[in-house]
Amino acid sequence: MDSQVHSPKAKSSEKKTVYMKFSDFLRKYRMVLIVAFGVAMVALAVVAAMSIISESALKASTASMEKLEADYGAYEAEQDQTKKAELEKSLAASADEIVGKYKGQFAAQRALSYKAKLGEARKDWAEAEKDWNAIVEGYPKSYLAPVAIASAARAAEEQGADDRALAGYKKLTEKYATSALGIPHAYFSIGRLSEGKKDYAGAMAAYMKIVSAWPDSDWTKLATDRILFLKSSGLAK
Repeated sequence: MDSQVHSPKAKSSEKKTVYMKFSDFLRKYRMVLIVAFGVAMVALAVVAAMSIISESALKASTASMEKLEADYGAYEAEQDQTKKAELEKSLAASADEIVGKYKGQFAAQRALSYKAKLGEARKDWAEAEKDWNAIVEGYPKSYLAPVAIASAARAAEEQGADDRALAGYKKLTEKYATSALGIPHAYFSIGRLSEGKKDYAGAMAAYMKIVSAWPDSDWTKLATDRILFLKSSGLAK
C-alpha cells in the first residue's frame, strides 16, 4: 500500500491544525486587521465623497458657463451703449468669479476667453493679451491654447510690440504646425513682421512655407505676391 496515503483521521488532524493556525493569526493580529479594515473603509468613503463633489462641481461650473455664454450673447446684441457698459461690468465680474472658483476646469478657461474678448471689444489690448496668455500658460493642452497664442500675438501687435507678436506667431507654428487652424495666416504674419524688421530672408522663408505647404490656402496668393515683390525689389533672392 502507498505509504503517502493519509487516513481520514490524519486529514482531520491537518484541518484542525490549519484552522488553529488561522485562529491564532487572527487573535494575534486582530487589532492590525481591524485598523486596516477601518482605514480601507475610510478611504473608500473619501473616494466616494470626492467623486460626488467632483460631479457636483462639474454641474455647477457648466451651469455658470452656460449663463456666461448667454449673457455674452446679450452683450453682443445690445445696441444701447449705457446698457452695454453695464452688461460688460457684470460679465467681467461673472468671468472673474468662474476663473477663481473653478480653476483648472474647462469653465475657467472659457471664462478667460470671454474676458479677453471683452478686452478686445473695448480695445484694451494689454488686458486682452494678459487674459489670452493666462489660457496659454494655465491650459497648454487645451483646444483653446493655439487660439489663445494667436490672439495674444495679435493683441501684442495692436500695442506695437512687434517682437512679442513675432515670438507668439513663431510659437504657434512650431507647436501646432499640423494640428491647428490658422497656421498659414500665422506664417504670413511672421513674413509681414519680418519684413518690418528688414529680415527679408526670414520673410521669404515664411512666405515660401505657405506656398509649398498650403498651395490652395487663401493666403497663398498674398504670399506669392510678397515673394515676387521682394525679388523684384532686390531685397531677396
